Amino acid sequence: MNAGSRDREVSSAVRRYSLPAMTLHWLMAALLIAQIVIGLYMVELPKRTPAVGYYYNLHKSLGLLAFMLVLLRVWWRYVQPAPSSTGLHLAAWQEKAACLSHRLLYVCMVLIPLLGFTASNFGKHPVRFFGYMLPQFGWDSPPIAAVFRQAHAVAAWLLCALIVLHLLAVAYHLLTSGKLVIQRMVPKV
Repeated sequence: MNAGSRDREVSSAVRRYSLPAMTLHWLMAALLIAQIVIGLYMVELPKRTPAVGYYYNLHKSLGLLAFMLVLLRVWWRYVQPAPSSTGLHLAAWQEKAACLSHRLLYVCMVLIPLLGFTASNFGKHPVRFFGYMLPQFGWDSPPIAAVFRQAHAVAAWLLCALIVLHLLAVAYHLLTSGKLVIQRMVPKV
C-alpha cells in the first residue's frame, strides 16, 4: 500500500464537521483573534482620544457580532452534533479533556460579550453596533461597571488560555497522528 492510498483510507475513517460548522469555527477564530488584538491594543491607548473611542466602539461591535455567531454556532451544534471521534483513536482522558475544553470555550464565548455589554450599560459609554446606538438598560454606576469589566477581562484571559490549550492539542495530534484532527475541521480538497 502506498502513502497516497493509506492517506485516503485514513481520511475516509475520520468524520468531518459539516461545512456550516467549519465556516462558523473559522469565522469565530478570525473574529476572536481580532478581538484579542484590538482589546490588548485599545487598553494601552491614551484615554479620551478619538482613537480610543474608535477602537472601543469597534471592539464592542465585533463583540456583539461574535455573540450572535456563537449563538448560531450553539444552535447549529444542537441541530447537527459534532461528528464521532472514533477514527481518531483518542484515549478516554483525551476525549474527556477535549469535551471539557470545548464546553469551556463555548461558555467563555457566550459570557465575554455579555459581560462586556453589561459593563458598558452601567458605564458612561453606551454600546454602538457599527455606529447604531443600542438602548441602554443600566444606569451610570462606576462600581457595577467595574465589576463587570473585571469579569469580562478575567473571562477573556481564560479564553486566551483555552485557545492556547486548543492549539497545543491540535499540534500534539498533528505530531502524533498526522493530520487526522485538522481534517475534521477543513473542507476536502
